[in-house]
Amino acid sequence: MVAGVLVVSTPAVVSTPVAGAQSEVIANPSGSAETIQDGIRSSLGLIANGSAFNSNAPTLAPLSAGVEPLSAASSGDGGRSATAPALVGATFLMSLIPVGSLANGGQLAALSLGADTLTAAAGSFTGEGYPAPQPDPEINETRLVSREVQEDHQGPGRLEHWTVSSAKMQREVVLEVFLPSEDKGPAPVLYLLEGVDTVLPTPFRTRTNVAQRVEDENVIAVAPSGAPGANWAEWIKDDPRLGRNNWETFIAEEFPSIIGAESDIDLNGKSGVLGLSMGAGSALRIAANHPGHFAAAGGVSGCYNATDDLGYETIRLNVETRGGNLDNMWGPRGSELWQQNHLPANADKLAGTHVFMSAATGALGPQDIQQYGAEPGVLFSGYILEAGARECTNQMSRALNRAGVEHDTFYMPTGIHNWTAFGPGMNAAFDSMLPVLK
Repeated sequence: MVAGVLVVSTPAVVSTPVAGAQSEVIANPSGSAETIQDGIRSSLGLIANGSAFNSNAPTLAPLSAGVEPLSAASSGDGGRSATAPALVGATFLMSLIPVGSLANGGQLAALSLGADTLTAAAGSFTGEGYPAPQPDPEINETRLVSREVQEDHQGPGRLEHWTVSSAKMQREVVLEVFLPSEDKGPAPVLYLLEGVDTVLPTPFRTRTNVAQRVEDENVIAVAPSGAPGANWAEWIKDDPRLGRNNWETFIAEEFPSIIGAESDIDLNGKSGVLGLSMGAGSALRIAANHPGHFAAAGGVSGCYNATDDLGYETIRLNVETRGGNLDNMWGPRGSELWQQNHLPANADKLAGTHVFMSAATGALGPQDIQQYGAEPGVLFSGYILEAGARECTNQMSRALNRAGVEHDTFYMPTGIHNWTAFGPGMNAAFDSMLPVLK
């Protein structure tokens, strides 16, 4: 279905608890029993997301099908570490375990480790996060506070930091705004939503070629920051840790009014939204909740579900590993808001919007070992998370097909939930979405 993009259809995979524990021991021989236990718990909890008991789920075997065998790949430390061989064996064994809806496999974590194991253990890989700004009652209007050119920007075009006060969130938001170096006529706006941390500089500045695409194709790219674990969602309550989050209003209403009022920026009236990881499902959800507002919406390595176990636990990981209370977002699980934001059941709302999605499989390829071979935690957690993203993408694609919504998909046979998958996915997203916005 992809115009000008190679589509490789390969089912998703999951990883193994044995690999997580074994890799942790190898990387840190003097590690504490608590560290090893955390690795095992995180592995078991996340592997349950693969729905090992779902006989209808797809499997991937062998994991390196179509690419150089993993055993021939060089590790990040020149092959001196035992990490890569350990993960080779683990990935081969886990290629026999299906990845599915998670509905049955979720019982594994609950029965063996307790219902909160997955979320609690994930912090060992992701860190504790940071608090977002709390509402300031003195902020009661949406306005542009400042525009600052980033003189240290070494790429093409111009990069500015815009500080905008949000009346809805009663806080200031700092955004990276990528602009062409000169006026090239009316341009569209592409909003870029990053993953769970949302810090400055964003990875769109440091890890992608968005600045070059902005310069070459006359587009304005906007990347907001300061939404850790917020899912770029419209929350119903303030959160003690994550503050007030009304990101749909900010992206679809508040910031468009700001950029549209700037006399030196010529807009063509079209906008798109593209998200990465946590931001992927958010991008499509915001477009679906605002029909006709975005000409294009895309997701790279994300999950679009909300009411099934796979989607719920993915969202829960985003929110709770950053200290947030999930009930403050859309209320109790199963509420009307959770159902409204379950995109596979609302795929028809994306009719008329150009949709793009990409995902790898989590299977380790040569690039993964070369870049992250010395970081077993990155390899292992990335393996599991990308497997889930692949299954979510498959489910959303089928839902779009049923709804008759045309869309582009870009599937990679290997790649973990990191830049070995994100980089190619972002390039494919630009190729698919930018022509629609012109």
